Amino acid sequence: MTDYAHIKQTDTGWATQSISEHCQGTADLAEAMAEAFDAGPWARLCGLWHDMGKYSDTFQQHIIASSGYHGIKDPGKTDHATAGTLWSMEQLKGHCLPIAYCISGHHSGLMDFDDNGRQTLKFHLSSQEMPLLDAVRSHIPPIKIPQLPHPSFDRDNRKPKDWHLWIRMLFSCLVDADWLDTEKFMNPEEYHQRTHFDKLQNFKPLLDQYLKDLAGHAHPSEVNEIRSEVQNVCRRHGSSSPQGIYSLTVPTGGGKTLSSLLWAMEHAKAHHLERIIIAIPYTSIVSQTADTLRGLFGSNNVVEHQCYADFDKLPEKDRRSLKLATENWDAPIIVTTNVQLFESLFSNKTSRCRKLHNIAKSVLILDEVQMLPVENLQPITDILDGLTKYMHTSILLTTATQPALSGKIGSGDTQFEGLNSKEIILDKESLFNKMRRVDIQFYKESTTIELLANELSRQSQVLCVVNSRREAQELFNALPDKSHAYHLSRMMCQQHISDQLDTIRKRLHEGESVQVISTQLIEAGVDIDFPSVWREMAGLDSIAQAAGRCNREGRQKKGIVHVFQIEGARMNGLMAKARDAALDLLSMGKKDFLSPSVAEDYFRHFYAKANSTDKDGITDALYRQTPQFAEAADKFKMIDDNSLTVYVPYKDGEKWLSLLKKGVYTSSLLRHLQRYSVNVYPNHKTDIEQIGAQKLGDYVYALPDCTHYSEQTGIIFDNPWLENDLII
Repeated sequence: MTDYAHIKQTDTGWATQSISEHCQGTADLAEAMAEAFDAGPWARLCGLWHDMGKYSDTFQQHIIASSGYHGIKDPGKTDHATAGTLWSMEQLKGHCLPIAYCISGHHSGLMDFDDNGRQTLKFHLSSQEMPLLDAVRSHIPPIKIPQLPHPSFDRDNRKPKDWHLWIRMLFSCLVDADWLDTEKFMNPEEYHQRTHFDKLQNFKPLLDQYLKDLAGHAHPSEVNEIRSEVQNVCRRHGSSSPQGIYSLTVPTGGGKTLSSLLWAMEHAKAHHLERIIIAIPYTSIVSQTADTLRGLFGSNNVVEHQCYADFDKLPEKDRRSLKLATENWDAPIIVTTNVQLFESLFSNKTSRCRKLHNIAKSVLILDEVQMLPVENLQPITDILDGLTKYMHTSILLTTATQPALSGKIGSGDTQFEGLNSKEIILDKESLFNKMRRVDIQFYKESTTIELLANELSRQSQVLCVVNSRREAQELFNALPDKSHAYHLSRMMCQQHISDQLDTIRKRLHEGESVQVISTQLIEAGVDIDFPSVWREMAGLDSIAQAAGRCNREGRQKKGIVHVFQIEGARMNGLMAKARDAALDLLSMGKKDFLSPSVAEDYFRHFYAKANSTDKDGITDALYRQTPQFAEAADKFKMIDDNSLTVYVPYKDGEKWLSLLKKGVYTSSLLRHLQRYSVNVYPNHKTDIEQIGAQKLGDYVYALPDCTHYSEQTGIIFDNPWLENDLII
């Protein structure tokens, strides 16, 4: 009988890898990976048994035929995972579940245990599948089963919330090891491109020197003194604190980004951690942060992982290795999005789970942590808690408006235990008072669009942020003089928004008149400074973000943020609940929305108003002895991806669109086109088609020209979606 795991043709003939060689290589790699969370022997068995189904005559015939090694008839693909799944049950009895989940899903993805279908672990462990094991039983090499350490958490309670995480991390080790050993044989050149990263410990002197140079060139000021003070606190705390969950609450302009990185470097050195992972809610800030870190530590050591990351701008020698590193996050520094991080942590797909084991023994920085979605807050905080308790991961939560994630969260049926985080800055109130550059003025009486437009037109440099796209358009249209007025909303493509922001910054810098009407997109990490800001009533965090765009550089003694309400304005869903929670604080006399203690009160009120912190029932699917991995993965979404993409011929967008219409469909082209796209809900498909949009795919359209795309406000059509609350 033949014994082939992989076959390839080379310049000198045919090369083969035996099943035993591949399983042994996979086992060695998986065991080393799983040592990071004390599960090496479990991962070793996964590797040794995962491909034993390949011993079957049917599979051997398939691999020989499909490779072209011999001209025989190909019987087609055959199940080679179930045999190892059944073998694990025979050998381990009641302890087989972790390994059975991993082996059965190492190509198809982690399965549900039972949904009355064939693609479940329960079915693959049934007697109906036993012939798949019997066909290879005589070829299975004997091994001595190692002593399997008991997982470090108790899974014998009624709702074992960390059991699914432990299995998922084990699965990650198997998948990554399987792909790496296969790649080492099939494509050794690509395999060896993965091995050139520097050690994380080498970067700390580079960061220290950068901060020293930065301080040397900075003008003496109270703000720079405060930044230096925050850095010193983070340096001491990072090196002396035990592993766990910490929060860093620093006001806008206080140097939070560099201070959090300094804390992470010190902490990683103290605890021999292998990487720093930075998760950010805004895609634009991911790129900015990655660029900064590449300049500090070298482009070959920093992986930017988001949709269509621009690898083309990197040195040619680094492009391929960094693209490969997005598969398994084996680089020392990862900069990614919240969506990529958390959807991977709840995914069942092999491609997304592959990197998860490298979160173990790392520092995870969650930037702007207040942006975590309330409707998924319970499963998110639970999995963060599990990472710190069982995966030797330390977590740093950073923001200027720290949410109340400690203790009891929510109320009634939605109440649950939050994170046990500790604050690094002990006297937050004093720090915020020192950095305070604005006051907030609330107006009790509501106003109209027309009155507001007239007030804004009288100001030389002003930013006004409203809650919906319709309000932004109506307010912009109501301005009596639009010669120096600018509109920003997601009805404009990203390149259009960027161009507008460049013009706005230039006018601000040169002291020229500029009135900006924007949705809350300008609060999403946009570095801009206005002497006057107006903000429609919203949640405290939104108002605080708007305040961060007022007197940002401290050019005035004190800036004013004017908070108003518009007559007849409608809000729905969580945005309405956030506004109501903020109004509750005002009714109690808590008007200092820039105070850390008031921010915590706000979030507790907000969470109590939420209908659910687990709206899709993720915990019901996962917190059980037999987790439903596929069900949870289908349910967990950080953002609603049920939208239509409309490409617009704005400037260079016309050039990229012409290639797409010619049938060019590459990741590079899609990356370029992403900057020239606008997303709308599917129920407005008819509206888009009526203005002449060409259908390019099931969810993809393109405007033929700029007849319905305004240089001022973006896509133009009678769109009731504009009335909805803005979600960015």
